[in-house]
Amino acid sequence: MVQKRYSRPNLDIYSKTCSKSKRSQAHVEMILATTLFIGFLVFVFVFLNSSLKTTTEIPTEKIQRLILEEVQEEVGKLSVILGSSDPPITDPCFDLGEIESEYGIDFRSVMDPLNTKRYTIYYGGFLEKNTLPSCPSDRQDFTLGPYLEEEIIIEDKIEELVARYTNDYSGLKQELGLDNFAFEFRDINSKALDRFSVRGKIPDSVDIISKDFPIRTINNTAQISELILNIKAWN
Repeated sequence: MVQKRYSRPNLDIYSKTCSKSKRSQAHVEMILATTLFIGFLVFVFVFLNSSLKTTTEIPTEKIQRLILEEVQEEVGKLSVILGSSDPPITDPCFDLGEIESEYGIDFRSVMDPLNTKRYTIYYGGFLEKNTLPSCPSDRQDFTLGPYLEEEIIIEDKIEELVARYTNDYSGLKQELGLDNFAFEFRDINSKALDRFSVRGKIPDSVDIISKDFPIRTINNTAQISELILNIKAWN
């Protein structure tokens, strides 16, 4: 007697089809997950890039340059050293009459507190002039150093700029060709100097960039100060 063997072709086909279906589904899920991840990265990149672009396009260096153009002035400087004769003259002094025609009469004399034989003569129309004591010819004993000029910030001009900002902010922006900005001058301890500062009205939810610049100022008595100029700008 011949025994018949029965095969199970339908089950084999179903098993193979099911296996292929699972592999296809896993493949689709992997593609979908990869696509979503790439999309997320693109979103983050575009978002951050737009944010960075907003802040880096604010020209703080341009604002600094334009502010300095408004408050700087050339200041002349001449050094004077007493007591160059040998033997030395008792109680030497100096006189600037011979060089007034060359450097002018708008000057202020400042004695070096650490060396009473050294003076610095500052030249500028903003200075409060002081009168040199009389110096007879027999006591004149001095040496003049080179005459130098330096661009330096005038404190009176800072106050003028603050007044213009306060009274006509829109007009000042248009005159300087700038967008929104504010500035303040700080001492070396980072304390804001109110008479040299404007805060401005900064709206909520805007990108603000703030930058510090070291500067030097001079007042009308020829006192030099080392300060920090802080500029804030926003779109």
